[in-house]
Amino acid sequence: MKKKAELVRKIVAEVLEVEESEVFDETDLVEELDADSMMALEIVALLEKELKITIPEELLEEMTSVNSILKLLEDLKTNVG
Repeated sequence: MKKKAELVRKIVAEVLEVEESEVFDETDLVEELDADSMMALEIVALLEKELKITIPEELLEEMTSVNSILKLLEDLKTNVG
């Protein structure tokens, strides 16, 4: 899970054009880092590509922090596996 968390932080930082050191597990992507819906779609696309998964669009609203993204990824893994 640690590697996955590092990947999520890296992708979030890249898309939001912030330093990785500014992205913490509980950082609110919208309120604290000014993420918008287009950025969220880009984060999803990169996660899907890197992890070879599909993230349903209706789950975008749940992706509010690194922790929420990790929980969503774990839930998807559990539901598929």
